[in-house]
Amino acid sequence: MAYLDLTPMLQAMRARPDEFEMYGPFLRHIRSQHLLDFDRRGNARVHARCDCAMLQVSREQSEEMMAAFSTWKIIYWEPHLAQIEAEKRAAKINREFASHFRPPGGWRRFLARFRRNDNPVSLIVADRPIENSPKEARGLKSSEKMSGTEPLELLRS
Repeated sequence: MAYLDLTPMLQAMRARPDEFEMYGPFLRHIRSQHLLDFDRRGNARVHARCDCAMLQVSREQSEEMMAAFSTWKIIYWEPHLAQIEAEKRAAKINREFASHFRPPGGWRRFLARFRRNDNPVSLIVADRPIENSPKEARGLKSSEKMSGTEPLELLRS
């Protein structure tokens, strides 16, 4: 019986692992679109739109392909998937980080006007009008009163 020789596929998997990917349960060669899977007995099966799918794979090459496939998944595919996930995670974090620095929209600017009144510094200023400043308490004249641009002195206990 004539068998399909998987040697070119095995060599490509070892030399150029990035030409292959998982496509559901199948190993797919991206350029040729050939699919490979294994039946319950461990026999390799090639699925293709060309005559390549007409020949069966020998038991010896099926075993060799299964070993190469397992090695490819561990050495290439799983780290590749981890890298893709890490890149997605980094992109998501970068989008979130960038969102923190976008200019606020109209609704946020409107709400910010009301939130400013809840600012602890503004509450201190509101509780201590400029006329009751520590400088005035020390007997300074009204012309020497604290201006609004001077730093706020907090009450000391």
